[in-house]
Amino acid sequence: MLIRFSLFAHLLLLCFLAIPESLSAQSLGPLEGKLLDVPQQIYYSFPGFSARAGGAAGSQVTMRTYYLNEFRGYVFYENEESFDADGRLSDPDRVKELTAMDFEAAVAELDFSTRATENLRLGATIRLYSYFGGFLDPWIEGFHGAFDLANASRERFPQNQTSISIKNKLGVEIELEGAALLLGDIALYGNYLLYADRDRAIALAAAAELPSGGQGTPAGNGYLDIGVDLLYEQSLGDRFVLHLQQGVVIPGETFVAGSRERPLPMSQSLVGLEWRVADSTSLLVQSRIYTSPLRSEEELLHDLFGAADQFELPVTSLQFGIKQRRSSWGWQLYFEEDALTHEGPDFILSAGVTHHF
Repeated sequence: MLIRFSLFAHLLLLCFLAIPESLSAQSLGPLEGKLLDVPQQIYYSFPGFSARAGGAAGSQVTMRTYYLNEFRGYVFYENEESFDADGRLSDPDRVKELTAMDFEAAVAELDFSTRATENLRLGATIRLYSYFGGFLDPWIEGFHGAFDLANASRERFPQNQTSISIKNKLGVEIELEGAALLLGDIALYGNYLLYADRDRAIALAAAAELPSGGQGTPAGNGYLDIGVDLLYEQSLGDRFVLHLQQGVVIPGETFVAGSRERPLPMSQSLVGLEWRVADSTSLLVQSRIYTSPLRSEEELLHDLFGAADQFELPVTSLQFGIKQRRSSWGWQLYFEEDALTHEGPDFILSAGVTHHF
């Protein structure tokens, strides 16, 4: 993590040398993207809307892609297990029983939004998930070993698996075994600009996610989720912008009497700092903190937080990225990792292209 941060810091230093005298265009941030963490991803998550988007003219279409690697095993004790010559669990049934999630995934996302009134933007988002064993497990294990980083018992499991089995006491089923191509839920959203001047903007976003994804899979929960999000943007001088967002998402199961699934409402927070390198280019660093909708009786042994519930800790993702817009086209690229609670994927790399018309 420190190595990645050092590389990003050197990039910022190089960009500093090229900063213009003054900037006139509005901010480009924050970074936008879906929270791709099991179990949170089966529910709606606010992507990081711009607080000024509600007042922006015209329509836009965005295509985003994500690539991620994720591993989490349930607690086991080595003196009670059998291992092969490579030191990995040798019993396939135990491997399956002890795997919470182990996969790589590529996700394609299509988003369309348009200005409905002077201060209101309406839009819709759909995703396609592809799960497979991938190829990065040996590289990640090798990287962690080279820098003496914890592998979270990854080295004890067979490499390049595709398996998800979320054990929880709230009745939510999320299972996957083997490669799969899954259609996700369809999200409908609105972003209303409440106030804006040269230095700040305040907006309110609301969303409803339709259950088009398969229930019991990592692509959806089978219910209509709803959420609201307060967005705030504040200029800090000529070149820096602070982005603050606080939302809550309520899973649809909450509104169904007698449902055996009882996930918890989720708090979703974003804190971001945008460095406006030029009128058309911004570098961004931001943190996203999302509480978990589940609880489990499975133990989690965490380096920082000790013994905890397997799904008790929030996702605390840190994102580094760049956004640029020229004329009617824009793009963004970001890297994401959860280095604090490790509840998020091992990494996410995302790229997106937007056309304004």
